[in-house]
Amino acid sequence: MYGSDCHVMDDPPAVPNGSKVVTLLFRLSTLALALTSAVVMATASECTIYGDLHDGAGTATTVTFKDYQPFVYLVGSNIAATILEVAAIYLQVVTGNKQGGDANDEEDAPPPPMINPRDVLVAADVAVQVLLYSATGAVFAAAMAYGPQISSCAGAGAGHLCEQVRRSKIISLAASLSAGLASIAKDVPLPFSVWPHM
Repeated sequence: MYGSDCHVMDDPPAVPNGSKVVTLLFRLSTLALALTSAVVMATASECTIYGDLHDGAGTATTVTFKDYQPFVYLVGSNIAATILEVAAIYLQVVTGNKQGGDANDEEDAPPPPMINPRDVLVAADVAVQVLLYSATGAVFAAAMAYGPQISSCAGAGAGHLCEQVRRSKIISLAASLSAGLASIAKDVPLPFSVWPHM
């Protein structure tokens, strides 16, 4: 007669945030790899090449990464991509936290901004990919075009330019792939959740 017909109102299950977490991890790795690639290239030590850069005469020439425009472009582009990636991470975290509000919060919320943060996030993603892919492609092309000059820096006592260029271009390629995977992962719904919900 006095049965327990009381139903406890459970909160609705949270929307899985797996793709947001994976995207954030790819963004963080893009940031770290792009910055590392720029630092590795910028710290490429001087190299002394014996012989002219063009005709192989017996003069000694000292070169650094600054003597090759694609290498300078990689440093600048990767630093710019790092700054844009920091902004993208910030926007992803801020806009992700604002999505989790309830109906009462929406009534008291200020009017939406004139610029949609998601549009800015998409523009930052595109800019990061353009910068990283163009810089990486330019360095791979330059490494092939200037291969004999750069390889002559691999000898003992000649400096670490060849080794630094090789490392930097591989790290930049990894940053490019990570940026591409981040842009793919944000559009793929993944069925798991990680705390805290973003």
